[in-house]
Amino acid sequence: MVAYSSLAVLLTAIGGAFAHAEFSVDEAQPGSVLNTSIGIGHGCNGSNTIQVAVSVPKEVTNIQALEVEHWNLTLTHRTDNSSQVSNITWSGGNLDSHQYQGFGLIIDIPNVDVSQHNVTLLFPTIQTCVNGTNAWVAAEETETEKPAPKITITKNVTPQPSSDNQADKDGESSASRLLTGLSLGAVTALLGSALLF
Repeated sequence: MVAYSSLAVLLTAIGGAFAHAEFSVDEAQPGSVLNTSIGIGHGCNGSNTIQVAVSVPKEVTNIQALEVEHWNLTLTHRTDNSSQVSNITWSGGNLDSHQYQGFGLIIDIPNVDVSQHNVTLLFPTIQTCVNGTNAWVAAEETETEKPAPKITITKNVTPQPSSDNQADKDGESSASRLLTGLSLGAVTALLGSALLF
């Protein structure tokens, strides 16, 4: 019974780390350049992810999307003559439902006034799977709606550990390293122990 409980706690902790589509670094100061990624940590009810489409808020006038191996990157501009990106799509991949992938972005943060209150930018994201979709588009999470990835513009940015900063540069997050570090053998060992009770 103890082994079953340990396994449940372990898997719950891992699953909880990837509950939402969210930014690896989600705070920035006005006028700064943010190197971050939108992390996808699970599929659609067990179905693999094959496309991730992100809507860029109009306040962001300059954004760079990074290539992801085995995925096709497509940018849509606001008008034919505009360099401003409105939508970013990674497609053609096949991300296992239980694996994590960060989709990198370099964002010029608007130089807005945050002297009175912080400013939040929403990046509505549609995750398309082989069977089904996850619409990460809501301003706030509800029983029926999933929250959009968001960046908070603030004058008081929470310091990021140096290891996490390096992970962002490598297109990974600390969460992805957690998955990498979790060996199949560890899970198998727990399952094997559980069978003894």
